[in-house]
Amino acid sequence: MQPIRQIYYDAPSTISIPEELQHQALEVIIWPLDKSEAKQEIETDANGWPIGFFEETAGAWAGEPLIREPQGEYEQRLELE
Repeated sequence: MQPIRQIYYDAPSTISIPEELQHQALEVIIWPLDKSEAKQEIETDANGWPIGFFEETAGAWAGEPLIREPQGEYEQRLELE
């Protein structure tokens, strides 16, 4: 399992432990960041996306052209009554 690193820009009064890590030996390190080290919180839109995210990433794929493979036939199901 990989360690979890979480940076809080506004630390909560309690920190929850993921369920898969509970009830076992853990090492928890709390390391306050200097203001120069702490990144400013990214502004987000009403849906939680960083402002300008789509404008910066739309059409940015530079690899091979993406091809959607055939999806096969639609499964026939019984009609609802």
